[in-house]
Amino acid sequence: MIRARTGLLRPAVLVVALSSAACTSEVNGGAPASLGTGGDQAMAESGSDGSSDSGSDDGSTGDASSTDGGNGSGGGASSSDSGSGSGNSSTSGGGGTSPDLTPVFSCDDAAAPDSVPLKRLSYLQLRNTLEDLIALGLPESRDAALSDLEPVLDRLPRDTRRGPDTAFAWFSRLDQTVQQSHVDEQYAISTAVAAALTGSEDRLVEFVGDCAIEDSNAECLQDFIRRFGELAQRRPLDDDDVEFYAQGALEEPYGAADYADVAALLLASPYVMYTVEHGEDSSEEPRAPLSAYELAAKLSYQFWQTMPDAELFDAARSGDLLTDAGFEAQLDRVLDDPRAESGIGEFFGQWLENPFLEDFDLRVGENVYDAFLDGFDPSSELKARMLREVVDASLYGVREGQTFAEFFQSNRSFAVTDDLASIYGVEPWTDGEPPVFADAAREGLLARAAFLATGLSDTRPIIKGVLIRKAILCESVDPPPAEVANEPPPVSDGAVSTREAVEGKTATAVCQSCHGRLNDLGFVTENFDALGRFRSEQRLFDDDGNAAGTVPVDTTAVPQVEEDDMTEAAGIGDLNRMILESDKPYACFARQYFRFTNSRVENTAQDGCALGALKDTLTESGNLRDALRAIALTRGFKEHTF
Repeated sequence: MIRARTGLLRPAVLVVALSSAACTSEVNGGAPASLGTGGDQAMAESGSDGSSDSGSDDGSTGDASSTDGGNGSGGGASSSDSGSGSGNSSTSGGGGTSPDLTPVFSCDDAAAPDSVPLKRLSYLQLRNTLEDLIALGLPESRDAALSDLEPVLDRLPRDTRRGPDTAFAWFSRLDQTVQQSHVDEQYAISTAVAAALTGSEDRLVEFVGDCAIEDSNAECLQDFIRRFGELAQRRPLDDDDVEFYAQGALEEPYGAADYADVAALLLASPYVMYTVEHGEDSSEEPRAPLSAYELAAKLSYQFWQTMPDAELFDAARSGDLLTDAGFEAQLDRVLDDPRAESGIGEFFGQWLENPFLEDFDLRVGENVYDAFLDGFDPSSELKARMLREVVDASLYGVREGQTFAEFFQSNRSFAVTDDLASIYGVEPWTDGEPPVFADAAREGLLARAAFLATGLSDTRPIIKGVLIRKAILCESVDPPPAEVANEPPPVSDGAVSTREAVEGKTATAVCQSCHGRLNDLGFVTENFDALGRFRSEQRLFDDDGNAAGTVPVDTTAVPQVEEDDMTEAAGIGDLNRMILESDKPYACFARQYFRFTNSRVENTAQDGCALGALKDTLTESGNLRDALRAIALTRGFKEHTF
């Protein structure tokens, strides 16, 4: 606990006050309270003790919670296989508006796009930042300090993934709620980290410098505040800031406890939890160009999920980051750095996650499931490995400069373990060229196990169709009628195949009004079973798991990627071509990456320029890396709208 001092409020008050302002401004659509020079001091002196209490106080997450960049599980499927799920519909931790899903964007440069007033760092971003600050503060003893503080950092509240859809493409960054647990834990963690950084004489010298024990005067303290404050708060501290934070120390000569209190004050600042953007003076209100330091932070958190490094700080100090050439040079360096795989992997992993994929070991011991497995021994890790393979395929595509079409149609396996590799009929990938799928019929993203497997003994063609419609094409799908919402999904039995069961269950005109757009998309990949294994016929079982015969699989279908296109597809290759010939997947990529970047759902009237630039980059050059880069070149990325 920071020692009491007359006239200086605890740092918890700083965070509580600002979190309250942030939540209120999001709900009401207004700008947050100004944090100008000495913003922390202004908040402290306001005496506010309000807080947002919009959920549980324990930092618990929803069903689609994820902290690892895309391997979290989404909300469970409804038993009707509607794909509507039971999740949050949210724009940015607030209201539940449904975006206009047209795949054509119109650019009006005069339209000022909204900005999230105060963007809260995600769990992963904040944890990475604190770990980097510890490593920078104690370069020699970092490992020991990080080990000591791991239980403390584990207390950071996790994010609840959100999105405008009820099940698909939920992103951690869209969770912009601030709960009391965020406030409490930032204060507690700040004091614990500060204590660890100053916990011995050796650490104090390493963290502050020799002056901390030789001549610990005001000059030493102020120099420390400027150096560590710039890193922690990602901004230069002026004289008023330094004077404010220096109040955390008591009397000269300052000791370890004084530096611990000051460090805790610096870490408990709202500038640590949020990406605070004041912008520079502008004649184009309500738009304001970001400062060099704000741009440095935006680049690093977009791709690296952590604070800027020394080179970005140098580019901010010199002003080079405000020039076109300087910005693009840093953008390319950041994007090409291996650390960028964190942000890129989280985007692809959370966008393309199949939230209805179940754990494969849960039904082991059931007669029909064991018979279906046919000797395959699924581990509790198989689901995560399938989801991770999609991320690895995406990262490979970005590194290798693949076009969107090359990524979407890739026939390479990125399975790194024997179990998943055996499903693909290949050896595990170690390095170099990934192996080619053993079956020529397995073409592209939608033929990867994560999109085919279920964790059941049956495939789920309806869910496969819903996933494609919603996550890949960004189309809406109406929920099922109430009277069928809780019915079990159609499955094969000893007499009929899965396809026949689905067709029989959804044959009425009422059902076909929706299922006519869903079933055929799923039937196209019925030549893969519920583990993702290739098959030419489906094995049938009775209730006791005894073999009851086989039926040939039928993959012919009319996918209707475009509503009026009644062209028949013979298999996944035809479906891939139909999708790639449409505007929809490129527009959908633009929407999803926009949401991931801006922590809010798009408004096509205001955001058409950015969405159009992303889509055009993907369709014109086709290069995945160029598309990821394009978002940082948009006007909205470099500005804040107040």
